[in-house]
Amino acid sequence: MKKILFLFVSALTLGLTSCSKDDGDSASIVGSWEYYQEGFNYSGQEELGLHSHDCTSNKDYLVFNEDGTMTEYFYDMDCDVYAGSGTWSKDGKNLTVTLYGETETAKIEKLSSSILKVSITYNEGGESYQFIQVFQRK
Repeated sequence: MKKILFLFVSALTLGLTSCSKDDGDSASIVGSWEYYQEGFNYSGQEELGLHSHDCTSNKDYLVFNEDGTMTEYFYDMDCDVYAGSGTWSKDGKNLTVTLYGETETAKIEKLSSSILKVSITYNEGGESYQFIQVFQRK
């Protein structure tokens, strides 16, 4: 269940905002996105690593549908698939995802035809940091 919540928060981190004029607003979040990278930004220093897929033959991914529904698929070490359904909405550079009974809003850092990069800012003990996730279009 913790992995499901982590993946959900990761999906929420999809704050779908384009930072580059080249990316424009023409790219759509609708479609399938594989988990690719994740990490943190502390004090302006971003550190990303590859997403750890438990199954070696299948990759965890999200599907955003045009009607505002979504499904997250993840595979365990035995390559059994688990799916969770939810909803999503995009308002400018904000992506709001409700999945597993939790709602999170992420900032879209980049949205192109092939990459979706999102971040969620957290504050702990007077310090703030961003959790970042990068997805590749499937």
